[in-house]
Amino acid sequence: MSTLGLRKAVAIWFFAVYVFVGVPLWYKLTTIYRAPLPIEHIRSMHENPHTDLHLVIPVYVRSDTYNFPDVHDAIQVQVNELLKSKKGPLTWSLQVLPFESWVNEESDYVVTLALDNFIGYTIPYDSKETIVFFNDESVVANDIPFFVAQTLIEHTFGLEWQHFSESKDVIKETNNNMAISYTPNVHLSISLLTGDGRPVAWDIVPTLEEYFTPLRRFISPLVNFTVDTGIVYYNDLKLGSLSGSDTASWQDLSHTVDLSELSSMNYYSERTVLNLAIVFPGHSAGNLSFINSTSKHDWQSFLVPQWGVLVINKSPLPDSTRLTKDYLTPIIYKFSRELFQLLGLATQAADLSTPYVTIDSFKRLMIIRNLDESTETLWSLVKLVEQFPQMAVPEEVLVNVRKALDLRLQVAELINDPFKGGDAVWNQALLLSNELFRVCEDAFFHKEMVQQNFFPQEHKIAVYLPLLGPLTVIMLSGLVNAFKRKQKEESSAEKDQDVKE
Repeated sequence: MSTLGLRKAVAIWFFAVYVFVGVPLWYKLTTIYRAPLPIEHIRSMHENPHTDLHLVIPVYVRSDTYNFPDVHDAIQVQVNELLKSKKGPLTWSLQVLPFESWVNEESDYVVTLALDNFIGYTIPYDSKETIVFFNDESVVANDIPFFVAQTLIEHTFGLEWQHFSESKDVIKETNNNMAISYTPNVHLSISLLTGDGRPVAWDIVPTLEEYFTPLRRFISPLVNFTVDTGIVYYNDLKLGSLSGSDTASWQDLSHTVDLSELSSMNYYSERTVLNLAIVFPGHSAGNLSFINSTSKHDWQSFLVPQWGVLVINKSPLPDSTRLTKDYLTPIIYKFSRELFQLLGLATQAADLSTPYVTIDSFKRLMIIRNLDESTETLWSLVKLVEQFPQMAVPEEVLVNVRKALDLRLQVAELINDPFKGGDAVWNQALLLSNELFRVCEDAFFHKEMVQQNFFPQEHKIAVYLPLLGPLTVIMLSGLVNAFKRKQKEESSAEKDQDVKE
């Protein structure tokens, strides 16, 4: 083979490797994988968020005096009419059923009809039973079904009536600036602060075990608390500057007391932290005259919005003090009552008269809120993917989206079933909805999607063009020159042949 032919073969071989190996390899390495998300399904969920939801709460009716064989059917008719009069964004209903022997009175909703001299109702503090009192005149006038239905809708299930039957978005919280946003895991930090360095001890552990642990167990299906305690010396939150004040509210204290340092002292794995700070002023500050002390307690508590409770003592600590259960018990008890306000279960410290019913209703509100917020998160993910065509959509995102849709289906099956309504069902539905919310957050905030968003197509061109541009020019020019040289040599050979002839 001549030298010219060898050059031509080498040029063709290099060009073939460049085209058939290099270009596919470059395309493979630079192609962005976009997992096929169920966009239309998510779009349909966003446009009609509650079409697959019909929250049904079973209620069982019994009578202690008279035998009303069809009273549950009559109550059901009145309940349906009341719910129709106030249509909201979510369809919900009560399934009124006759009381059976297998009904669990501790976890199921029971209505007891009791004969009395007056018409009224009561909901015991420690159960989910609704007792409706009636007299003989109401039996003759057939007023019992309507009164029972009105009691159930407007009182027993008043939170559902207020939120699900209003023409507003269930996802939006009520105007409660005091409460934290709902999260299933909350950390509670209990601190004892003193303005001096005098040694102090406290019996906080046995006090919490006796008075706070039962509350933790009671609300554990709704919120799981982790607790830490600690003593901070030489820090009284600058209360000495208020020693001359006669009165002070939290608004007054907020201009002086700096809680940010106390909040940032420790790191917690939970995203939400509530605080209970018990503060003793230093001896240099003296007695605080603005503290409204009583004959029983020489301290005053202040409810701090979305932060916790601040307990300020009137007098400094004496030397070698030990705070016993007698001192700590009233503080823990008051904090436990105010904790319901911080969680959004009550708007005032004294309005939680039916904790079992209220907590169950709050579970249902949080279930629907989790479903709605998860749908909004998935819709935001779809809009983000459509807005940035060059954004990578990893396979893990698709797996999370499919898992989220499956979890939503499981929650819908639980809350739509008219024969399921005990504590175990609502706890399971809340647990699944919390997991649904977490999975949707993981899908939206996937790290590869965020990283790819900061590496657009223009950056790729800027990176690869300086490398591929000169290489492509060299390959093409070399191939063209090889063919041109061959043509010149062939034309020269023909001229030499003509001259010889």
